[in-house]
Amino acid sequence: MSGYAIMAPAAAGGPPGWVLWAVGGTIITVGTVMLGNEVYQATRSDAEAVPRAPAVPRTDTCVSGNCPRSYSVRVHAQGRDCGGTTGSTIGAPPLVNNGAPIAAATAIGLSQATWAMLSRRQRNVRIQAKTRLERWVAARPPSGYLGEKTFPASDPSGGKRYAIDSYGPSPNFIS
Repeated sequence: MSGYAIMAPAAAGGPPGWVLWAVGGTIITVGTVMLGNEVYQATRSDAEAVPRAPAVPRTDTCVSGNCPRSYSVRVHAQGRDCGGTTGSTIGAPPLVNNGAPIAAATAIGLSQATWAMLSRRQRNVRIQAKTRLERWVAARPPSGYLGEKTFPASDPSGGKRYAIDSYGPSPNFIS
């Protein structure tokens, strides 16, 4: 492009100058590009393969292979209205605790956090399911609970439900 600027005075000479401007500008522009490419190729350094240190192997802190699992609880709404498939979920991030089981009151608080994430339509279908879930957690089995518990919505079409997952080395919801 700079070749045309250099040849601009030739364009003032009428039709013969216009031809000179077009041909000369093209030659200068193409020459500049070719020269620039040669300079680039000459100054470019080819990267040689440098040997890398081996990756640090990941070590397991539990040597026996029988490591205890963290305590975790997750409350979520499921169903086609939560994202397209019957397995789609909406829910607050799970609570994870390495030291002790998760209390029933904390699980009910997680249910409230999940409830706040739902739209009005999603909540209206799951009101009874949420109530049943929270009553079940509050009454909890005497020995606590491990596993998944599902409470179907008033309109269960499309897999609509409210569920709680409880995992850990021993039961959660112990007072």
